[in-house]
Amino acid sequence: DEDFVEQYSAREAKKLADRGVVVTIGAHGQEEGLGSHWELWSFVRGGWSPLEALKAATISSARKLGMDKDIGSLEAGKLADLVVLNDNPVTDIRNSDHIASVMVNGRLYDAVTLDEVAPGTRQKPKYYWEK
Repeated sequence: DEDFVEQYSAREAKKLADRGVVVTIGAHGQEEGLGSHWELWSFVRGGWSPLEALKAATISSARKLGMDKDIGSLEAGKLADLVVLNDNPVTDIRNSDHIASVMVNGRLYDAVTLDEVAPGTRQKPKYYWEK
């Protein structure tokens, strides 16, 4: 446990956020996108509520990038890119990776197969290594 100290950084980031400093997640895409989940989880270990951590990953990040008019929250007129979860991350932040489906540009895809499920039914083309 002493080798894993990101919760201490998250604790200090919480102190800054409580003073009005905009704090966002900053994962670099490690392990095919798991870095964002790990960062959310460390924020909660550092004293953030799950909702505060989710806001840091969504609307706060969008605001910091100057893109909150287009992304970061669910509102009419914003881009329809979102993740649908099987379980509530507010009750347990580790539910953030229990992904059922993903919406990109208004098209809903199954998280396991990546097949489109709405509005169409297009199947994901096979990768070269798939038979």
